[in-house]
Amino acid sequence: MTTDTRHEELMYPVDLLIRGGSILDPERGFEGIGDVAIRGDRIVLPPDGAEVRAANVVDATGCLVMPGLIDHHAHVFAGGTALSILPDLLLPMGVTTVVDAGGSGSDAFEVFRRTSVEASRIRVLCQLNLSSAGQITEAHPECLDPNHFERRRIAALAARHPELIRGLKIRCGAEVVGRFGLDALRAAIDVAGEVGLPLVVHTTNPPCDMGELAAMLRPGDVFCHCFHGKGNTVIGADGRIKPMVLEARKRQVLFDTADARTNHSYQVIRAALADGFRPDIISTDVTTGSLFGNMVFGLPLLLSRYLEHGMPLVDVVRAATAAPARALGLAGTLGTLAPGAQADIAIFALREHPIRMTNLAGEDMTVRRLLVPQMTVSRGDIVFRQVDFL
Repeated sequence: MTTDTRHEELMYPVDLLIRGGSILDPERGFEGIGDVAIRGDRIVLPPDGAEVRAANVVDATGCLVMPGLIDHHAHVFAGGTALSILPDLLLPMGVTTVVDAGGSGSDAFEVFRRTSVEASRIRVLCQLNLSSAGQITEAHPECLDPNHFERRRIAALAARHPELIRGLKIRCGAEVVGRFGLDALRAAIDVAGEVGLPLVVHTTNPPCDMGELAAMLRPGDVFCHCFHGKGNTVIGADGRIKPMVLEARKRQVLFDTADARTNHSYQVIRAALADGFRPDIISTDVTTGSLFGNMVFGLPLLLSRYLEHGMPLVDVVRAATAAPARALGLAGTLGTLAPGAQADIAIFALREHPIRMTNLAGEDMTVRRLLVPQMTVSRGDIVFRQVDFL
């Protein structure tokens, strides 16, 4: 064997090499300077001693390299609901997977699949609304009469599209469920059990004590808008998290911020974090009214805000990568930089740049450090690159 042949055997070709960044991968508990190699649409691990030969090299020195972000609660049925944005608008924010939160019910699911899922570069998943019509407008609530839940159609769609339908969705605000009260939630839990999917529950202004609602949920169900300030909240009269909410967490009910413009309170967030109660998932609930706005803008700004609230960076990143991947049943495939995982990667600069945020409740705060997107890689392809990140 010639020397040239030996050299070729030690070469390891890859399509993209992200070099020298500060890798943050909470799923593997890994933090440190290193490289990420991509071949095709997968992350790969070059053999020890091999010389990596990359078709494209990105210098990420001084930047954070993390799994592509997962926005677990957003509205992206563009053209199908009054609230929804175009899914691909999230790619420049480091978001590589987005979950539509009940925009589509069973009636319009096939339209949603063709127009929002198949026509988008970003990975789009969904939580199917229990209401057949879905959440199509803010002008009036969807129908949540349990007698009108189309159980057979929901079960058939869930069985036909398990890779896409990752949960069911119900809004349980008093103004939405109306006279059906908690009967709507009980029926939704029953349907979710029948089809074997988690239930995602909108919890603002509930028709009962928040602890009672939390007690109804099952392991893997998602309590969203967990830090809202409307009506009954997760905070008790003593300023601490209610015991029944804590019990729900022990049963592995998941708590998602789904902040939106109206579904978060800085006062509730501060009280919860002071009591040691951190969200499992941080998501935006982004809509046409909040995209690029001061209260939400997009997932990087919300993550920056939770950093300002005192959450450690690794926990903030986990809440937008590994935790939602697990909630979706996709741990190891999404939300990690482990070899074999989908090559979804977000690169950020963490910069000192104070901005003032004010929510609709009139609360305000200064966010001093911002996670600024530099590059997004989706399924191995560079789909966004900041103009000065060259």
